[in-house]
Parts: sequence; C-alpha cells; structure tokens
Amino acid sequence: MANYFVSYDLNGSTPTHEQMDKHMATAGWARGRVLETVWYVGTPMNLDAVFDHVNSILSNNDQLLVIDARNASFRNLLITDESLQQAWGQNE
Repeated sequence: MANYFVSYDLNGSTPTHEQMDKHMATAGWARGRVLETVWYVGTPMNLDAVFDHVNSILSNNDQLLVIDARNASFRNLLITDESLQQAWGQNE
C-alpha cells in the first residue's frame, strides 16, 4: 500500500468541484480532502495509476500534482487529523 497526495487546480467550466469529488470516489481508494483541492489517497495502486485516474477527468487547462508520500506532518485539516493518521498507518 502507498500514501499519496493529489492536488489540482480547475481552470475551466468542467470538471466542477462536485464532479471531481464524485470522480475521486469512483476509484475506491481510502481518501479524504485535506485542503480545498488537495486529497490524501491510500491505495495499492502505483503513482502512475493514481495520476491516470485523476487526470482522466481533467481538461487541458487544469493542473495536477500527485506525490508519493512516505512521511508527513499536518494540522488543522479538513478531515480530522486522527482519521488521516489511522488511514496513513494502514497504507504504510
């Protein structure tokens, strides 16, 4: 299993933030929004597969960053710090 951070900027009319939320849910990953357009993802998939899934809904004007994360420090996230710590531990 691996821990990733996915960050994107939407620069067009589609996808919308709601469409992105639904798209992230279709992957079946352990996930949670940590900042407005930054997600934590825990999955056995490799980085390229995570990138490809998220990228598949984006327009050419949108931006995307996927980071394979081995360690992190955080506070005051949109999901509880405790729930992220639990998911992180399960995907190390």
